[in-house]
Amino acid sequence: MNSTGNNPNIHPQWQPEYFGDTIIVNGKAWPHMTVRRRKYRFRIINASNARFFRFYFTNGLDFIHVAADSTYLGRPVMTNETLLAPSEIADVVIDFSKSKSDFAILANNAQYPYPSGDPVNDANGRVMKFLIKRKREFDTWRVPNKLIKYPSPDMSIASQTRYIAMYEYTSAIDEPTHLYINGKSYDESVTETPKAGTSEVWNMINLTEDNHPLHIHLGLFVVMDQTELVKAEEFKSCMTRFNDAVKCQISKHTHGKRLEVPAHEKGWKNVYKMTPGYVTKILVRFSYIHSNASYTFDPTAEPGYVYHCHILDHEDNVMMRPLKLVK
Repeated sequence: MNSTGNNPNIHPQWQPEYFGDTIIVNGKAWPHMTVRRRKYRFRIINASNARFFRFYFTNGLDFIHVAADSTYLGRPVMTNETLLAPSEIADVVIDFSKSKSDFAILANNAQYPYPSGDPVNDANGRVMKFLIKRKREFDTWRVPNKLIKYPSPDMSIASQTRYIAMYEYTSAIDEPTHLYINGKSYDESVTETPKAGTSEVWNMINLTEDNHPLHIHLGLFVVMDQTELVKAEEFKSCMTRFNDAVKCQISKHTHGKRLEVPAHEKGWKNVYKMTPGYVTKILVRFSYIHSNASYTFDPTAEPGYVYHCHILDHEDNVMMRPLKLVK
């Protein structure tokens, strides 16, 4: 394994993303699993450093999504592929009785780094193999048509709106050196101090070329929309100078293309993919979401919390900021 950093004069080991060359599932490289012709439920977490996975089955089997990072969905959602960023979770049912073959390969076709990096190869394009028994059986297990419905997100109760920008910095030879949120290092004073028991609107502005999985400790959030920045370089130049979205007239730059939030990701999340060149609007809830009741512990106690990009190489250098709840 090459542990030499991209900029060894700055840091001897750090690389903007480390991908490795072996896909590991539950501690085994490219494993296989024997299954019966019936439904199985899998809770899949992407535990990679930096690799995104866009999972699909080579024999066309579907994913039936029943839950996500934090909550059940209101009703099941069927997809033929699913994209997971580092630390994201998919809770899915796979019905192997639908397979026309005796095996199914769980494959991956997400570029790395995502979304505009290298295509997968024969090694990292395969994840694991399911060996499906030939004998057919009567499966009494059913996926309910309705699951659990939580209170709908209500933008009108948001106590504050924040603009939070993601930056990547490079050397004179255009090698990445570090990444910041809101132009600040982790060690600088806290600037996000939400009140416990409230909701806030956060507009996450991704000014980098990478997709960053945002993870907020303690708070859960719903993705409201993702809007492409227009005249992005003009806006980025202003932000580099002033680091102030309002001063840089963000409203003039947020009327580009809108991305639809996938149906299986419209529930309450604790990780979501911040698309490069887009503003992702999220409603963050700092209380229990099932009842809107305040926490049964003191969330204002030290040492507080953090929010960060969950690409490990990014959060380590240092795409992470403190988060301090107040009363």
